[in-house]
Amino acid sequence: MTAYGFKTAMILAAGLGKRMRPLTSVLPKPALPMTDGPVVASALRLAASAGATQIVVNVSHLAEQMAEAVSEVTIGGIEIALSFEDELMGTAGGLAMARDRGLLGNENSVLVINGDGALGLNLEGFAEHHLASGDLVTLALLPHLDPEQWSRVVLDVDERVTEIHPPGRPGPHEVPFLYPGVMAVHRNALDALPATPGEIPAALWNPAQNERKLGGLVVAGHWREIGTPTDYLEVMLLRLAGTTWIHPSAKISTGASIRNSFVGRKAVVSDRAVIAESVVAEEAQIGKGALVTRSVLLGAVEIAADENVVGEFRATGR
Repeated sequence: MTAYGFKTAMILAAGLGKRMRPLTSVLPKPALPMTDGPVVASALRLAASAGATQIVVNVSHLAEQMAEAVSEVTIGGIEIALSFEDELMGTAGGLAMARDRGLLGNENSVLVINGDGALGLNLEGFAEHHLASGDLVTLALLPHLDPEQWSRVVLDVDERVTEIHPPGRPGPHEVPFLYPGVMAVHRNALDALPATPGEIPAALWNPAQNERKLGGLVVAGHWREIGTPTDYLEVMLLRLAGTTWIHPSAKISTGASIRNSFVGRKAVVSDRAVIAESVVAEEAQIGKGALVTRSVLLGAVEIAADENVVGEFRATGR
């Protein structure tokens, strides 16, 4: 960790993306396309904004596609390394594997970011707070958006985590905070991780909390979950804000109508086809006169002539 932030960051991007199926049969969740690059670009840019010059991304599910997505993101002055996992190691195991490969340097602390969210956070002062606190792990937190949808983090007056509750109605006098998938991990906690498959809550947070060294800092900004196909479509429509984005490699017939939609790489949209509030990408083909609305179509998906597709999520790998 440097005087102005974190030198090293790790982006967690190796999961199977089960809740995102069927879309993750074509692309890993962090590799799904957005208007400003793949989903993982959000985490990479956040790490860079926090001072990181060395960023590690772990990959496993559809590793080749994930590696290609990372290569699409260009940030000046940043070195990005990939940590391939033949066996899925989980979030904590992935950190340990990157550590053992010497990819996480030897700095005091490492910034760790989930690679599957839409992040717009301001981490100014986060590194300094973490260093001054003496905590093993510090969670970046936001005021809670919906305690009944996402887990609730509770802090004491010393800004240390006392409870992490599952989604539900907050108790009396409880002030819940939201964890958007960003944390600082001290070298001592990183070095203590076992080199076996495991998840961060059990392997990292629980030991830190037992020592009263699991902290939290409320930061400014916003976060949107991209966990399911519905989440993905909603975030995309927010990004589009009523406009249409078309990849240069897409083939669009002059007689097609496209409104408030994302048309990605090598998609084909035929004459008289209508696409509205949808994502069509990764070589999906839309036949003549077809109607596609509020849907996501990825990969080797072929919509027949005059077929109506409303509120569907279809994906087929090639």
